Amino acid sequence: MSSLLDEIETINFNRKKTPLMAELRPLYKIALIILTLYLSSNKQSATLLKLQLFNWALKTSKRHHRLLDIKSGANFPIIRFDPSLNRALNFAIAEHLIFFNVNNGKFFLSEKGEQYALSIVGQMDILAEEKAVLLKIKKGISDAYINKVFKERFNS
Repeated sequence: MSSLLDEIETINFNRKKTPLMAELRPLYKIALIILTLYLSSNKQSATLLKLQLFNWALKTSKRHHRLLDIKSGANFPIIRFDPSLNRALNFAIAEHLIFFNVNNGKFFLSEKGEQYALSIVGQMDILAEEKAVLLKIKKGISDAYINKVFKERFNS
C-alpha cells in the first residue's frame, strides 16, 4: 500500500461548476417580481409579503390553486419566505427595474421595469404558466386583503 502512495507525486482537484435550478436564479426571480407587479398588483406596487406569497404560489400548480382560493376567502397558507427573492429584489433595485418606497413599504415597478414586463408578456413561450396564473388572479388580491387575512390567521 505504501508503495502505491509513494508512486503518486501530485493530486489535482478540479472544482466543477454546480448547475443552479432555474427557479433559484436571480433573473428568473426578477422576471416573476416584475410580472407580479405588472399583472397582479394595484398601481404596479406590492409589499414584501405579497411578493413572497406570489413567489411561493408560483412554484407548483397545487400552490396556484391555493392562491386562487385565497382570493375566494380561504385560509392563508403557511408559506416559506424565500431569501433568494430578497436577493432578487436587491438586484432589481440595483438595475432600476423596481424601486422601494420607504414611506409605505412597497415595491414599485419603474419605467424600465414596465418595458421589461411588456417584453416578457409579449413573448408567448416565456413564463407561460406563470403569466396564465397571474392573469387569472388579475389585481384581485390586494396588499390590504393579504395583510388582513395574514393577521387573522397568525394573530390568533
